[in-house]
Amino acid sequence: MPVLDTLAMRYALVLVLCGLLGVALGINRTIKRREKESFLLQLFSAIGGVVVLAMPTVMVLHIKPKGVYTAATLLLMIVFSLCLLARPLKKIPIAFTVVTAAGVCLLWAAMKLRGTSLGERISIEFVIVAIFVLLAVLFILIFVVETFVDTVLSILGLGLVVTIVSAVAFIHGALIAKGITGPEGLQFFLR
Repeated sequence: MPVLDTLAMRYALVLVLCGLLGVALGINRTIKRREKESFLLQLFSAIGGVVVLAMPTVMVLHIKPKGVYTAATLLLMIVFSLCLLARPLKKIPIAFTVVTAAGVCLLWAAMKLRGTSLGERISIEFVIVAIFVLLAVLFILIFVVETFVDTVLSILGLGLVVTIVSAVAFIHGALIAKGITGPEGLQFFLR
């Protein structure tokens, strides 16, 4: 996979390009109302967010020499990608998806249980009530988690936050790409 090796070694350029894109998106979000935001910026930032989210995995798996990147760079990439992907991720209804999948799995398990000797001794009413209670508890737990995650994503998706994190990613990537600081990037100046 020479393409992934090359991409992994050029992670600073990915940070620079996606950082510029993120700054443009953040400024656009800050200046314009949600309905008037640029669709192309949203689309390209979502694609950039997916690329930046995948980069830490690619870097860890394909960069063999030590000292080419730091843990802070990986963390910055994850936070930066979440800023770029905050609004698309927020639109995914996690609670309903998980509860529906769990309901199908529990129904399948109940049907399999009915064919056994233990299943013949348990009433179907009890199984239905147990599945309903389990799904209700799961829905409440997932809904609470989803509310927290949506709150965090709302904060990360704010125009000012996207602009600041994107600018930090851009500067960090530019310092590394130009060889000014080595793999430390902005960490070099924060010591």
